[in-house]
Amino acid sequence: MKLLFERYYKPLCVFAIKYVYDLNLSEDIVQEVFIKVWEKQKFHTQMNLSAYLFASVKNACIDYLRKEHPLYVDSFDDKIVIENYYDEEEILERNRRLMDKVENLPQKTREVFKAVVFYNLKYKEVAEELNISVNTVKSNLARAYRLLREVLDILVSYLL
Repeated sequence: MKLLFERYYKPLCVFAIKYVYDLNLSEDIVQEVFIKVWEKQKFHTQMNLSAYLFASVKNACIDYLRKEHPLYVDSFDDKIVIENYYDEEEILERNRRLMDKVENLPQKTREVFKAVVFYNLKYKEVAEELNISVNTVKSNLARAYRLLREVLDILVSYLL
């Protein structure tokens, strides 16, 4: 379970952002999915865990949106289709493009993004470490997501 969490937590959070547009909320949803998976622990040897996790996160996002924003969810198709095969080379190439974009962010924006997304630091911890306010952390993170949105959408759409 620990290996599953370490491998899929961040990609699932990025995936969830496409639906809920909020990093903290996407992290909460992904954590809830892992808790449910942990409680069930019923896997078949033929089961594609990656597809299962992505489908579970997508369903959890849609459930959240149905509850909190019912009019917005009407635009979603309830059918979940995730292929069992991913082209590893293509994913690596898209990840490389994402990392290139991250490296080209303005310095403070890049530092904030990496601290929050890659190192899982809390906003307050990042603010203290970089000697900036929590609101500055939030605005830099929002700027990073806005600048990375295109490449994130491309990466996430490939996983769909």
